[in-house]
This record gives sequence, C-alpha cells and structure tokens, in this order.
Amino acid sequence: MVLYQVSKLGMLVALCVSVAGAQTATPLKASPATLTFSFQEGDLKLPPTQTLALSGVVGTGVTIALSGGPWLTASPTVGVLPVSAKILANPTSLAVGTYTGSITIATSGASPQTASVPVTLTVKAAPSSLTASSTALAVSYVRGDAAPAAIPITLTSSGAVLSYTVSTAGGAWLSVTPKSGIAFPSFPGTIALAFNPAGLLPGPYKATITIAASQASNKSQTIAVNLTVGPGLPSVLTVWPPRVTEGSPATTVTLTGTNFFSGTVIKVGGATLTSVILGDSAATAVIPAELLATFGSVNLIAANPGTGGGESAPVTMVVDVSAPVLVSVVNGASFLDGPIAPGEMVTLFGTRLGPDALTSFVQPAPGAGIATTLAGTTVFFDRTPAPVLFTSARQVAVMVPYDVAGRQAVNVFVDFGGTVSSPIGRTVSTSAPGLFSATGTGLGQLAAFNIDESTGAFSINNETATAAKGGVVVFYATGEGIPTPPVTDGLIVTAPSVTNNPAIALQIGGANATVLYAGGVPGLVGGIIQINARIPTSITATKATPVVLTVNGIASPLGTTIGIK
Repeated sequence: MVLYQVSKLGMLVALCVSVAGAQTATPLKASPATLTFSFQEGDLKLPPTQTLALSGVVGTGVTIALSGGPWLTASPTVGVLPVSAKILANPTSLAVGTYTGSITIATSGASPQTASVPVTLTVKAAPSSLTASSTALAVSYVRGDAAPAAIPITLTSSGAVLSYTVSTAGGAWLSVTPKSGIAFPSFPGTIALAFNPAGLLPGPYKATITIAASQASNKSQTIAVNLTVGPGLPSVLTVWPPRVTEGSPATTVTLTGTNFFSGTVIKVGGATLTSVILGDSAATAVIPAELLATFGSVNLIAANPGTGGGESAPVTMVVDVSAPVLVSVVNGASFLDGPIAPGEMVTLFGTRLGPDALTSFVQPAPGAGIATTLAGTTVFFDRTPAPVLFTSARQVAVMVPYDVAGRQAVNVFVDFGGTVSSPIGRTVSTSAPGLFSATGTGLGQLAAFNIDESTGAFSINNETATAAKGGVVVFYATGEGIPTPPVTDGLIVTAPSVTNNPAIALQIGGANATVLYAGGVPGLVGGIIQINARIPTSITATKATPVVLTVNGIASPLGTTIGIK
C-alpha cells in the first residue's frame, strides 16, 4: 500500500498593537507569605533552611529585620532587589512549644515600602518507645497433634499514648489478634499469637510479626517466630504403574499417600530406593531391574524418621509375564484421553510396547504409505493395522486408520514381537481436534508461526515474538476427521490441499478468526493439518491469548495460547 501526504501552504499574519498607558510602581513582594519550621527534641539535624524571595523595583535597596528571638536568623539582612534570603530556625535549647516571630522587609528611596512575613517554629517532644514482651518465639508441633496453644504478647509504652498496628509475614499458619490497638502509659496493650500448622510438611518454618507505631521513636519492631513441625506416620495409597512386565529395566514409579516430606524414604523390603519426594502426598521411586526380573510382586513402603514417624503399610506393584501392557491412548497433540477420529495422530503409553530405543518410521516410496509395522510393533484398531510413526518400549505414535469412520467404537491393542496386549476400547467421533503445543504437553504456548505478509517469511510465535492483531499466524493440529477429498492411510502429503475443510473454525481471544487455509502439510503425514488464520482486530491482545480449534462443532481442549501484541 502506498500512502500519500498532502501539505497545504498557509499564511501567518501577525497584528501587533501597542497600547501606551500609565505605569505604576512595582510593589514590594515576599514569597512565601509565611514560613513554618518544625523540630523534634533529640533530632540531630536542624530544620531545613528556607528561601525567602524578595522582589519589587529592580535595584532598590532593601533591609531585613527579625523579631521573635535569637532562634531566627536571616542572611543577608541588606541588599538590592531582587534578593533571595536564607532563613534559618535554630531551636537548640528551646523547650517544647510553639514560637512565633516575624521578618520585616523595608525598601529605601523616595517611595519606601514595607512587607512582613510571619514565622512559626514548633518544637515537639521526642516520641515514646513501644516495647514488646518478647522478640523471638520457638514453637513445636507434630502432625496429627492438636495445634499449639495461643501465646500472648504485651506491648508497653514508655510515656505517651501510642497506637499501633500488627501484621504477619511468612505463612498462613500464623495469625494475630487484634490487628491494631492502643498502649496507655502503665496500661500495656496485648496481642495473641495463634497457630494453625495443619497441612504443613515436616521441617522448620519462619515467620515475622511486625508491630508498627508511627508516633513511637522505634517506628516498628519485629517478633521472630520459629515453628518446627515433626513428621507423622506416612501411608502409601497407590503406585503407578500398578504393574510392569517381567524383565523390565529399572522403572520409576509414582506413589501417592499422606505425610510425605523431604525426609521420607521409600523402601522395598529392607532396601532403600532412590526416590524424589514431590510433596505431602506424592513421590517417585526407582525400582531396580533385579526386582523386576521375574514374575511376582514388589511391596513398597514409605518411612518417616524421628518422633511421630514410622513405616506405612505396603502397597503392591504386580510384575506380569513378559507381554505388552497398553495403559492409555491419547490425542497426539493435546495428550488428552477421549474419543478418536479417523486419521487422527494418537499416542499410546504403556510398557513393552516396542524396543527399548526409540525408532522412527522409514520414509516410504513415493505414493506408498508409512508402514504399519515398525521394529516389531503393530497397533491394531479392531483388525486394521495403523501407520506407525515411532515406537519405543513405553510410547508409540500412530495414525488412526480412516476405515474406523462409521463405527461407534473400536478396540485398540498392540502386538510387539508376536505378543499381544490387552485391548483398550475407544469410542469413534467424526472429529477429535487437538492443537500441537510448543511445550510438548498439549497446553500453553502453541507450536505456531508468525507470517510476514510482505515477504512470506515464517518466524516462531511466543511471548516475546508476538503477532500483531490483524496479522496471519500458522497453527498445526490433528483430529480433523475425514478430509475432502479422502486420503490414504499413512500417505505423505506432497502438495497443499485444494479445498479447505469448511467444518474447521478457529477462535482467537474468544473471537472468530478468518481461516485462510486448512489442510495437509507438504512433507508431513496426512492427518496432521496446517491452519493459516488472520487474527481478529477486535480482541484484547496478551502474551498468552487463548486459541480454540473447532471441527464439526467439536472444540479442542482449553489451555492453548499464542502471543499477540
């Protein structure tokens, strides 16, 4: 687009009119009109010097006279207008109270003028101090016991009436009442510290109580509170996976339970496993391969050291005979469980699904589809084998065969090396859209590109490299269902789609985006689609603007975003 700017030549006409009139004498003026000083007993600094600006007829002589006491000083006391005089109040040795004085300014000449500036000095008494009955407290608690009793703290004033406010920092386990009060001389105020450590993990906790008294000499003071939480008896409720196959390599399991903390250890028999405590109710542990070598079971316990601790009852993980174990079938983009669609990329999780080392498919000959058996792994949807993108012992990715269309449900199972897993049933939907994310979790920042419409160049979209409203962004998805025209299972796309799928819609920031292209991606397998869309200009842009893909009225999961400026 070419923009033209047109400027017009204008004429500026200035009309100057001078008006002669009588001149009047310039009055004598002092600024500011009043001066106020304040001082507090015990302060090592005098009140700040103030400037008195004198103006009038330039060049006129002027004198400055002071009254009220020797505590008031001016410099200079004579001069020629204009004058900037420094005014100093020195309250040293003055008693508490209010003192007044004045500054008289007089000009010389045939038409002398005078002005007067009142001065006020306030001398305040030094503030009283506020003292707490304790500055540090140590409290102990064992999980499962009653909460510690409340602790009273008294606040005493050294002289004057002092108001105070109280705040806490460091954790919700500590509270204080009341939040404010007044300490009278000889009649101290009282605050009560209450403790609610339920739910805290074992270990030390620190908190601080701050008592603020703006009129006190010690404006604020703190009370350090140290809480020590001892462990209770742990329990183990579940283990994941609940079963593995015999001969499995060292396996990391997840345990859920109660009363886990950093000192909790996971054991099998008398052996302590390498473990990571994830929080109060979850942990991971590595079961060595030698414990998984033969058919049987492994009993895991959690143990807490110290007072109140001990060992949990065991939870059992089964060691199955050597066969594939299929645990879940999820959308390959969103990683969420649910109905499957024809041509959708899905990911299977389990054990012994394939070889230990991840193996990817071999590029097929032109016109041929990706092979349905890879490194000994074949995945069936009922009796139809699926193109295998990659396989490994614990994860396999395949493309759902298009011939599942029209069925209500299918059974999915894995054949590895001639041994077949138990099936997992899945319902069949016309579509099951999922957007590919850059995080590999199916959530957060999408795997998206900004397009420079002037050059056609692609650049990665993220929170720092954002797209402009009205710009074009590229997304990738799976779960479209059967495209028009239909494609062959596992076929690599060689050219962009001629016809966009009219059932595809995209919402960005809650508003409908204009879909410019929705179809196959040259170089990728059919069933993975590219969507080019123009960002609505009406939305509120953020670094994490939500994006939702809808196909045949079925929406992709919430939680995917792009950066828009």
